[in-house]
Amino acid sequence: MGIETSQSLEPFGAFVTGWCPTRELGAEDLEQIRSALQQHLVLVFRGHDTPTDGDLVRFASRFGDLVKGTEWFGDIVEFPEILPITNRVGEDGVALGTGGAAEFPWHADYSYVPRPGKESFLEAVELPECPPRTCFCSQYVALETLPKALAEPLRGRSAFHSISEVESDEGPEIMSGMAEKRERDARLGIERPDYPEAVHPVILPHPESGREALYVSPGITRYILDLPRDESDDLLAELHAHSTRPDRVYAHEWQEGDLVVFDTVGAMHRRDAWTTGEPRFMRQLSSMC
Repeated sequence: MGIETSQSLEPFGAFVTGWCPTRELGAEDLEQIRSALQQHLVLVFRGHDTPTDGDLVRFASRFGDLVKGTEWFGDIVEFPEILPITNRVGEDGVALGTGGAAEFPWHADYSYVPRPGKESFLEAVELPECPPRTCFCSQYVALETLPKALAEPLRGRSAFHSISEVESDEGPEIMSGMAEKRERDARLGIERPDYPEAVHPVILPHPESGREALYVSPGITRYILDLPRDESDDLLAELHAHSTRPDRVYAHEWQEGDLVVFDTVGAMHRRDAWTTGEPRFMRQLSSMC
């Protein structure tokens, strides 16, 4: 059986079945998934065998060059393209991945990188008893429904994206374990690059479809260029409230083994908090624009 897509999520999104992680993704299946992503933004792959790390990298690589986020987040892994999202720690007391159990705010993956995320791949390996939801909102719809008087002045404007302030401003839960990772790397003589920062258009066309998205987020966008900071803050707050209206949000209820593939240019996402101490482990990858 080949890949099949069934739309059954609200207000957007679809389930995908028939994916075999051990098989090379053929051109026809790849085009079907790309087309479904353009239509549904979020695809939930369910019912397949558990992919190996190599299977995930091979699958995600069919969509483009992959971000090696572990180089910035200090993870020692076999595949630097796979970012462990987990609150687990190793025997040495050092975090095995990125993220505690706190809520993670709305963001677009790797928007702080000069070549930002295009598609993202998030797989549930281990979940707590009450798994936190991951919520998505369409930045295409956000732009399309933005009043013209507000949308038109945004054309030609750019915004500054950075996560450097997240580690210092949001406390230890959001970027849990980074200090310990740096201390370990120093002992081992491992040098890591600094977090990148980037400027992107506020209205960003998808590099393949050309569809325009409102490309700002509460979690990573710091300010809009060439505006007074207070005016920029007020405008960003208004845009974020417009984007994340509850009736425009899909909240994914995770099952172990789910692989969620989403358009990270056109779909912001956020994560609920869960009980500190209960383990959660996700594998995350992103292709680049």
